[in-house]
Amino acid sequence: MLNILLILSLFDTFSNINRDIDYSYMDNQINVCVEHFELSYKSYQKYKRENTWNNESKDKIVKKINKYLNSSLKNKGDFIVSYSIKQGIDPYLVTAVLLQETGCYWNCSKLVKKCNNVGGNKGKPSCNNGSYRKFNTLDDGIKFAINKLNKYYKKGLTTPKQINKYYATDKTWYKKVNNYIKKLKG
Repeated sequence: MLNILLILSLFDTFSNINRDIDYSYMDNQINVCVEHFELSYKSYQKYKRENTWNNESKDKIVKKINKYLNSSLKNKGDFIVSYSIKQGIDPYLVTAVLLQETGCYWNCSKLVKKCNNVGGNKGKPSCNNGSYRKFNTLDDGIKFAINKLNKYYKKGLTTPKQINKYYATDKTWYKKVNNYIKKLKG
């Protein structure tokens, strides 16, 4: 009987010890894990925003687009795609418009070669005293063209047909742009 009392006394002592355990360390570890997960998730979301379009990787899009960029635009796919995604506009649409406006599917126009104008944009500073605008660099010309298209895109005009009447006088322009989009996505 004495043995049983001794065992019960020890059990009571150990059970009181368990009640006094400080679990704050575990709470801190859980908080650290949750914070790490949240940061990782935010980083992943940022990476995904900057490196995909419609769940297609930027690298895959660049590879497809570079196949059709020639002359002055050769290997400009990464710049075009990166800047398009950053601005929130479809890189296939942008590239199709650039190809339609420049002829760079084969050999870029003089406007591209002499004035870095990839969108057929008019304005100042003038290119060769004409009505078309001159850009200091090809990248500047590309950015301007993307920003111009993005103004339509932000208004909900997201297809070549919707953009056509505001962008080009040729009423069949959108069909040509759509043909380029099909090739690029192919």
